[in-house]
Parts: sequence; structure tokens; C-alpha cells
Amino acid sequence: MRILISGRIYPDSFARNIAAAAEGMGHSVMAVDPWPVRRHWGYSLEVIGGYLPKVLPSLEKRRQRALIRSAGVFQPDLVLISHGTLDPDVVRHVREVTPAKLAAWYPDSLANLGRQYLLASDLDAWFFKDPYMVDLFRAKLGLNAHYLPEACNPRWHRRVDLSDEDRRKYGCDLASACGMYYYRARILEGFADYDLKLWGTGFPFWLSSPLRARYQNQYVAELEKSKAFNAAKIVLNTMCVGEIEGVNCRIFEAAGCGAFQIADWKPALAELFEPEREIVTFRTREELREKVDCYLACPEERQAIADRAYARAHREHTYEIRLQRMFEILGFPAVALKPHGTAASHLSNSRASANQVAQ
Repeated sequence: MRILISGRIYPDSFARNIAAAAEGMGHSVMAVDPWPVRRHWGYSLEVIGGYLPKVLPSLEKRRQRALIRSAGVFQPDLVLISHGTLDPDVVRHVREVTPAKLAAWYPDSLANLGRQYLLASDLDAWFFKDPYMVDLFRAKLGLNAHYLPEACNPRWHRRVDLSDEDRRKYGCDLASACGMYYYRARILEGFADYDLKLWGTGFPFWLSSPLRARYQNQYVAELEKSKAFNAAKIVLNTMCVGEIEGVNCRIFEAAGCGAFQIADWKPALAELFEPEREIVTFRTREELREKVDCYLACPEERQAIADRAYARAHREHTYEIRLQRMFEILGFPAVALKPHGTAASHLSNSRASANQVAQ
């Protein structure tokens, strides 16, 4: 198939993982990035990038028109929107230039729907990672909504050999790769006196927390993320307060990297991994503290649990498997999945083509 993806393209972004997986399946992919501000550039630039379209709506529409031009030239079979900020008018214009099916795979929580553009867009199908959102929008809005969790990408979410330098840089008892806000900070502050490394950039200037000293101010992605997760004894997965029933992408990435993790319990988790046997879970801050102390003292048990999660993630929770499910729902013919390689495919060339069209 020919697949046109609208989404941010930077290392380990949702759209980049989708595009790499689709190309690995043999599809032709073009990616159009709706906004140049990257999440890993830091908090301040992200805030500016988020507010500019609100005060300058013409700027937002001008950037989004690149998708219309790309759809007209590329003539895709599927236009896949991987974010929630595409203006419904742009979707309408895309339909005018191509007979392709249009779908959205939204990777965020209900709390981050913003202007709720996705709910007003004329799409063939909507895919959400939270079962609550699927049930809500099907029942109340009549949307053709489906549950489709996020995934891992074995091209870079895999076990890697660590050099001595890697162990010095990334080695620790506890680690997480995350943005920071008060809900998460209050959960993790109980480990401020542990050997803890928090990976990410742009610790918010307004957030007063002892965790600032543990923040590495470095964005880790793809193989670097695999190194950071593999070098930690425990990966802490504290999910966003907006996650209701579903899980975040970190649960699949950490498992795919071969790390041992302790994650927030969510209703959908038991269908994805076996709790306490593949993914250790917690429901309270006190339980999290007890399990951290327990598993720090049990390296062999940590390894056994991580091994089981690693096998499950690569067997059942890859982007290729998710895309196969999406294509089946949309009525596209099934294709045999190819073995994973380690290359990032030709995504950079796809993006270059899209940007040429956008100009």
C-alpha cells in the first residue's frame, strides 16, 4: 500500500515508529510533520510551539496544508493521522484530493485531546489506546472507534550489549524516561535518595521538587533508550494522571528493551501482560516502595520476569502487529509479516519527499 502519515518525526516518536514499521512491512510511506517543534528540545520550546497556533491560527493552517498537497501528489491508499491537532477542514480538503481511507491512531490520553479536532473530523475509523475512550466515543458519538494499544519497535527497542562507558553513564538502581509534572513528581520523590536517573529534557522551571537533581536533562531514544533501560536494575513506569483504563507506550518499550519494570496497574494491563509474572504492578505509593526494595534484593527474579516480558512484547506487541490489526479493520488485505531488521528503513528519504511536496 501507499501510506501517508501525519505526525511528528523525530527519534522514537510515535509517527516515526509507525512509518518505520510500515516500510518494514513492504509499504510505501510518506511522512508529513505538522509542526517543527520537537518534544525533546525542552519544556519552554514545547510550550511556545503549543501556544503559537492558538494565537496565530493562520500559521497552524498553513503548516497543515502540506498534508493536502502531499495527499494530492502521493495519492495514498491510507492517510493515517497520529496526533490530535489536525483541523477538520484540512481533513475535508484531503478527502477532496484523494479517495484514500482516512484514519486516526491517537497515542495520548483523554485529558490531552485539546480542541477535540479528532472528534469533529470526517474519518473512516478512529483508534485509541484507552478502552474507556473507545467505549465513550462509540456510545455517545457513534464513532467507528477501536481499541489499539501502542507497541514496541524491535528495530531499536531490544536488548543491546553495554560497554563500560554505557554502564558508567546509564547504570543505576532505578530509572525512568519521562516528562515531569507534580503528579509524577510526588510519586517518585520517595526515591530521591535512591540511585535514581530520570531521562528527559526541560525540567519545568515552575516545578519545585528534589527530583530536579536526578533529572539527567538528556532525551534518550531508540538504541540510547535501550541502553538506559538495560543498564537500570528497575524501570519505574508511573503513568500520566489522564490514563484511565489503558497503558502508556513505555510499558511496551521497557519490555521490548528487556528491562524489568514496575508499572502502574491499569484495567487493560492484564490483557497485554501477565501481572506480577511479566510486569510487576503497583496501586499505591507504599506498594511501589515495598516492591522496589523487594526486587532490588532479588536480581535472579528480576531477570526471569524481564525475560518473560521481553518474549511477550516481541511476540505480540510490535507496531507491525498493531498495523496488521488496523488494516484488517479498514478492509485492506493482510500480508505476511517480515522478520525484523535493525535498520531504521528509508524514513528520512520519505520525509524529504514529503517536505519537497510541502514546499
